[in-house]
Amino acid sequence: MAGLLPQLSHIVYSYLDFLWVPITLLVVHKNQRWKSLIFVLTCLLTMRTQVELMESIGHSTGIMSLMNSSLMSRGMITYSIIIMLFLILAYYSPKTENIIFFTAMLSIYILAVCLSMILMVL
Repeated sequence: MAGLLPQLSHIVYSYLDFLWVPITLLVVHKNQRWKSLIFVLTCLLTMRTQVELMESIGHSTGIMSLMNSSLMSRGMITYSIIIMLFLILAYYSPKTENIIFFTAMLSIYILAVCLSMILMVL
């Protein structure tokens, strides 16, 4: 029984960022829900892919090992901040045209990938 609690807390911690999915559905406007949901899910999957990539090449604390935190926590913090900023922008731009919204979404995604990779290398 004593070994169950650390395993359970590790599972909860590993998937804590999936709380952004219901938050996204509640925050954004009706015409932006699917695009925003795809953005959030793409960010979550990209973070996991980046962490897996870094761990598969044998650098579980980053290539330069300048930071002591785990790659997963760096990724979660980075992507959570980016997702939060994206949701704020989506909330305050309800009548944005689809192509403009998609372009902003793509630009923010590229920013998130580059920023998180820099932090994972450190």
